[in-house]
Amino acid sequence: MPAATKDDEAIIKGHMLHLGLYRRVANKLEVDPSYVSRVATGKRKNLKVRRALLDELRKLQRRLR
Repeated sequence: MPAATKDDEAIIKGHMLHLGLYRRVANKLEVDPSYVSRVATGKRKNLKVRRALLDELRKLQRRLR
C-alpha cells in the first residue's frame, strides 16, 4: 500500500472535522440531530437550522485552509 499523500491527509482531516456536525448544530439550537439531518437533506425546511448549518460549515472551511 502506498504512503498517504498530503492530499489524502487533507481529505481525512476534512472528514473528521465534519463528524458530529449535526449534533453540534442540534445542541446549539436545542433540536434533535435527526431533524438537522432532514433539513440538511432538504426533507424539511427550517431557516434557523439551515443558517446554523451554513455557519458551522463555514467554520470548518476556514479550519481547512
